[in-house]
Amino acid sequence: MQSTRQVFPDQLRGIALLGIIVVNAPFMAISAAGFTDASVATAFDRVVAFLVILLAQGKFYLLFSFLFGYSALFIIKDDSPVRRRVYQRRLVALAILGAAHLVFFFVGDILLTYAILGFALLLLFGRSDHAVWLTAGISAAISAGWLFLLVLATPFAPATGEIAAFTAYDNAMATGSFLDDAGARLQVFPLILISLIGAQWGFAFVAFCLGLLAARHRFLDRISDYEQTYRRMAIWGLGLGLPLQFATAWLSMGPGVEVGLQASGPAQAAAILGILLAPILSIGYLGLFGLMSTRGLGLLRPFAAPGRTSLTIYLGESVLLTSIFAGWGIGLFGQLGAAAVTATAIGVWLALAVAMTVWQRRFAQGPLEALTGSWTKRPLNQKPA
Repeated sequence: MQSTRQVFPDQLRGIALLGIIVVNAPFMAISAAGFTDASVATAFDRVVAFLVILLAQGKFYLLFSFLFGYSALFIIKDDSPVRRRVYQRRLVALAILGAAHLVFFFVGDILLTYAILGFALLLLFGRSDHAVWLTAGISAAISAGWLFLLVLATPFAPATGEIAAFTAYDNAMATGSFLDDAGARLQVFPLILISLIGAQWGFAFVAFCLGLLAARHRFLDRISDYEQTYRRMAIWGLGLGLPLQFATAWLSMGPGVEVGLQASGPAQAAAILGILLAPILSIGYLGLFGLMSTRGLGLLRPFAAPGRTSLTIYLGESVLLTSIFAGWGIGLFGQLGAAAVTATAIGVWLALAVAMTVWQRRFAQGPLEALTGSWTKRPLNQKPA
């Protein structure tokens, strides 16, 4: 296993973090359901929301999940008991940070999800490539089948209407204290958890498995050796993914379509179909970024520093956005349209990216990376049992 850090995975993490904050921002700035009719009342706001759904929603968390599986092999290394304890300690750290994150800042946290699925991935480290591929295929089939059933059933389901927990969340975010917000997140969390399990967990675990396989074969390190593969991924992923995502985004976010909790059954079905088909575009993105890393004349270079401090950036995004929009902070919750919220999210990412670039001129790790590292590496000083 190489001792030097690979650059391209860090660049991918930085890009994924930008895509993730753009998708997450409406849930921290507009409503518990994300975009609302009021937030897309102007043509410009609707276009921006449309582009977020088209280009980002459901795509970048898969890249982030892929990179989690990729990095896991570098933590496990020789699959010794000591290395497994290091990996398990890291998962525990992520679970603790994720639980605090979802209660106090963002109920749609993915760290706790990664911790849970990460223990499942632990079962595959000693397995053959064939076994990992088979596991990924079964998980993908189950997830796709479940989402397809939802697509078929949603148009005939009764209108969602107002959900008391969501209304309480919106009210708390707009006018409540820090602890009021935490209580509202706990109230809405069961509904969000059901949504995350149904829509994300299966595909996230597939991405974990594919990332593990990619690490075994140094797919992100030896890009020139796999250039034809990257090219095919870009051509087919973008060629198929963009038109499909355009169609589903148009049906769920096009002119005159109600959004949020007021969305019609067909619009909600189109949104679910977009999530089902999102992995195609994620594959296209991976192929495109891989080609850009070798021929992009340094276009991806600015993303490396935030990618090396991904835990700090991910949690920092939520802390800053919540501070800007919550009632106990600046208090802009529900007051800005989709375009302003998206611009704020991009600005937050840029601020954190610059801060972490400067930070790394003096320190080898980001603040939270150093904190979790001191916890996860403790078993290395002990003899294996």
